[in-house]
Amino acid sequence: MSPKRVVIFAVVALVVYGAISAWVLQRYELPPLDTRAWLLIFASTAAHIGAIWFYGLLFKESVGESGDRITAWLAFKAAMVGAGVARLIPAGGAITPVAMAWVVRQDTDRGAGPALRTVMLNYAGLLIMAGGGLLIARPVQDTRISTVSLVVIAPFVLIAGIALMFGSGKLATLNRYLPRFARERLKHSMVNHAPGWETQAYIWARLALECLCLWLALYAFSIQINGFQVMASFAVSSLAGGLPGTPGGLGVTEVGLALILAAYGIPPSQTAVAIIVFRVISYWVPAALSFLAGGTTFLKSKEAEAAAEAAEIGG
Repeated sequence: MSPKRVVIFAVVALVVYGAISAWVLQRYELPPLDTRAWLLIFASTAAHIGAIWFYGLLFKESVGESGDRITAWLAFKAAMVGAGVARLIPAGGAITPVAMAWVVRQDTDRGAGPALRTVMLNYAGLLIMAGGGLLIARPVQDTRISTVSLVVIAPFVLIAGIALMFGSGKLATLNRYLPRFARERLKHSMVNHAPGWETQAYIWARLALECLCLWLALYAFSIQINGFQVMASFAVSSLAGGLPGTPGGLGVTEVGLALILAAYGIPPSQTAVAIIVFRVISYWVPAALSFLAGGTTFLKSKEAEAAAEAAEIGG
């Protein structure tokens, strides 16, 4: 997708989301927000940015295992751009590794494999969190996906997450099964590296901060929910948002989050506004940061220098 189309989609999505938000706020009156509530919302935003930082550290560690090095700040920029791509492009999750590798391309030619490993580990963590969370914090109301209860699916989701988590340590071995064009591009960057303690620390720090972001947004509106319920709600809604291929799960994640919270006995009339606020933090903030990080990366690139030199010659 061209940059022009990304911008057009972002504008259209913002207008649609703004209209939906206005409808929700008319239907469910926004409660007065005191200083405490605003502090919680700002803390929620900080938690989400912190989650992106740890995503970047996971990418940095993966690059290190491929035999190269990048700075933590560059990895953070790559994580921001990757997060923005996942939110602004349909099926953006599949393109996220490409976007991350593009950001670091001037510092390493081994970004593709580590980026793919980073994305896989994130999904593995979500699956483990969703399955484990649902088994520990069972919904008080039966929630179904295509007539199958989430509680019934939970053990299989947990097993799939564990398999993906530790199967990611065999990426280099699996490389030979990829199509030739992909195999040639990835062969120097794919690594066999089991997710050890450092990897686990980055994965779970990221996901814990994501859950904290949701919990703080809910708590700002006096919605009481325990930690395991937050884990299950965040992970299930995130996975559901990725299923249809909508950009960043826009619309689907909101509905999924409302349904799972309703299954825990909290009606949408109480959660609607909090979900809108949470999604502004978790969807639109990374999208905005992605444009900033991507723009600054391009301005420092060889392509930008060549364009500037051509403009000077032409002038």
